[in-house]
Amino acid sequence: MTLKKLDTDIIFVGGGSAGLSGAVRARELGLKAAVLEKLGSCGGDGMIAAGFWIGAETKLQKDKGIEDSKESLYRYFMDYSSYRSQPELIRVLVDRAAANIEWLEKHGLVMNKDVHIHGPTTVPRVHQNEGMGAQYINIMKEQAEASGAQILLKTGAKELIVENDRVIGVNAEADSGEQVEIRGKGVVLCTGGFGRNKKLVDAHVPIKKHVMVRAGWANGDGIRLAHQAGAQIGDLNVCIGYKAEMPTTKGLSMRSFFIIMLSNYPVVNKRGERFMDESIWNAYFAHALYNQPDSTGYIIIDEAIRTGNPFTDLEREIRSGAIKKADTFQDLARESGLPQDIFTATIEHYNRYCEAGKDEEFGKAVAQLAPLTKPPYYAIEVWPLVLNTVGGAVIDANARVLRPDGTPIPGLYAAGNNTSGFYDSYPSTGTGLQISSIFGQLAAEHIKSQI
Repeated sequence: MTLKKLDTDIIFVGGGSAGLSGAVRARELGLKAAVLEKLGSCGGDGMIAAGFWIGAETKLQKDKGIEDSKESLYRYFMDYSSYRSQPELIRVLVDRAAANIEWLEKHGLVMNKDVHIHGPTTVPRVHQNEGMGAQYINIMKEQAEASGAQILLKTGAKELIVENDRVIGVNAEADSGEQVEIRGKGVVLCTGGFGRNKKLVDAHVPIKKHVMVRAGWANGDGIRLAHQAGAQIGDLNVCIGYKAEMPTTKGLSMRSFFIIMLSNYPVVNKRGERFMDESIWNAYFAHALYNQPDSTGYIIIDEAIRTGNPFTDLEREIRSGAIKKADTFQDLARESGLPQDIFTATIEHYNRYCEAGKDEEFGKAVAQLAPLTKPPYYAIEVWPLVLNTVGGAVIDANARVLRPDGTPIPGLYAAGNNTSGFYDSYPSTGTGLQISSIFGQLAAEHIKSQI
């Protein structure tokens, strides 16, 4: 069995958003950089991200006359988490978000010309790059390689190399069986979440019954390596709940996703009753659904909603039983196993609210009230969707990994979804990519400052 020895300045364990952005920044600073990626391609969850970026005081906001401030965004994040987020980390995130969008544009990422509102806020703050997450990842990988960063694919980290209480490298193994010993001045853990690790998911994810999107990439390697070095681990019980998905899918089923992401339909539980304003923020939706009997709901649509959707052909899901179809509400209830009288009364009440322009149960906005009057009708069984796990190493504002006593572990850094301190629930679309990109760069900047 061969042993390859490499020397560099900074080692990124994980070739996703944090690792690639960090590698590009490291090369800008004149540091040699290596990225270890256990899969055959880079990207991780960044490849399926929508390419959203939250920011305040951005150039695009100013061009559109949108009044916003970093202080207002900071207060939004802190208030949303009931001050369970770490203030020093949120301050860095907020202060660098707008500049990071410009940094990404400098490196070739093209932003759309719209600013969106996401989450329970009234301020348009969410930007989106062209080509979504895949284009962001591809550009960062191209930039990293063009600048001289070394990317080792199919090479997974086995353990940290620690000498004299300092992390100085990584022992890794390639798929070929070749052993790789790589040493440097700092190691950055950016392996993503732990959604593939059933033991950790079962032990920590609070939404026990769920569909998790594309969790197959991340099995908690960053948490394992941080623990090896004596790091404090936090927030493993925090996850990104995000509306709902059909339980038969493995992630986002694009054939149903656009219907589910609408809000102009009623949702009932297994008792056949509505239980929320269906237009609430996606994280709230996921938790409201989790609180229902068996954590199960049924999205009810009619033919008008179906044909107004980009993916109108639901026959495959109907044949599989994931979606039920009937010409009357009574028959739809029977097909779905719901109490027929209660369900029918619920939908009839909902239709009356739509016709009157007033939701007397949950106060749903008039613009989101669409009566179900055009048969056939459809019932889509849904469970809470978990976009990702978060939580892992406790870090400081320089991305340094901390021990339980609050002191930094020399040479060890972390960024992205294997860190803690940013969430107690999902505050807004566009947060995750900013966290990973900014703190991957911060790690490189701090290592540079120590040379």
